[in-house]
Amino acid sequence: MINKIIYILLIATNLFAQIQKGGLPKFYNNNMDELEFIAIDSNREINREFDPRVFQFGYEYEFNLDILTESLVIENNGESSFIIGVESRGAYGIGLNFGEFYLTENSKLFLYDEDRTFKLGALDSDNNKPFNSLTTSIIKGDRIIIELTVPNDELNLINLKLSSIIHDYTDIMNYYNTLESNREDCNINVSCPEGDDWEDQINGVVRVTMGGGLCSGSILNNTSNDRTPYILFADHCVSGSASSYVFHFNYQSSSCSGTNGSLNQSISGSALLASNSGPDFALLEIVSNSPSFIIPDSYNPFYVGWSKSSSSPQEAIGIHHPGAGIKKISFTTDNVSSNGNYWEFQYEDGRVIPGSSGSPFFNQNKRQV
Repeated sequence: MINKIIYILLIATNLFAQIQKGGLPKFYNNNMDELEFIAIDSNREINREFDPRVFQFGYEYEFNLDILTESLVIENNGESSFIIGVESRGAYGIGLNFGEFYLTENSKLFLYDEDRTFKLGALDSDNNKPFNSLTTSIIKGDRIIIELTVPNDELNLINLKLSSIIHDYTDIMNYYNTLESNREDCNINVSCPEGDDWEDQINGVVRVTMGGGLCSGSILNNTSNDRTPYILFADHCVSGSASSYVFHFNYQSSSCSGTNGSLNQSISGSALLASNSGPDFALLEIVSNSPSFIIPDSYNPFYVGWSKSSSSPQEAIGIHHPGAGIKKISFTTDNVSSNGNYWEFQYEDGRVIPGSSGSPFFNQNKRQV
């Protein structure tokens, strides 16, 4: 396999689980005492029955809300703004799953916390998906505001309905700097000298959230070398619709002793192409309305090569997100043995814990096995 292909692209926008156009919501600086916050109903929790090897960071609740019919509406100069709040007390953050999502070119959707310390948007038609739904990254705070502004002549085209929300109880985005104190493991930061020879493979590993659960995965190359955004994953991590999965790239420390990293590179939405519980694999493809969609070059993605050889590798090198934290690397030079559908080995440096599931291990030739 050819491990890497370089394309020169002009990327005009950044993705943070969705394409953002920037700007400010029209009523961002307004104090709206009449704004209603709709609270979650704790009796409507969705039980995804996560495998114990999946890192669970949040509760998911059914939350049926039609933004156009249940919001505060303000009309001005030929356009209408729809504003409503969502509340899940005690959450570090809230993720929104729009089961019905369709925006027009001139619409602007913003999501922000009540204290105005975090903002996501503007979102518009570039965020539409083939399956007409969208899941957001976790938005800071336990009371967040949804604000949609639409020209009146486009109103009949808009479809925006919440179907569930995710209550983050672990600070998975580290908005409140809790990760340093509550997620310890014995793995090596990928920025340490031990990772120097594995820089490409490090860039090929991603963090994946599925509702309130989290695993790791790898960006997989194919024999056409055409940058199709395949993600190799674990079958036991599959939960709910893959259209709601969010992929975070390059969540890693810039130093060997660092405990935090940036979470501003992500993409939302995928399709499950294949899975099997025997060898415990799942193959996903990140999807977009654009048939020529590729992972942005600004994310520095590496499409990892692979080997299907039945010969036992001499080494096993793992790259993963143990405990849902920053990217780590693990090593062993012990013999790797085969046991039917599985390879057996034990890392000498590092370990796998919930959050590591779905991650690759590489052989001495730097190919995923």
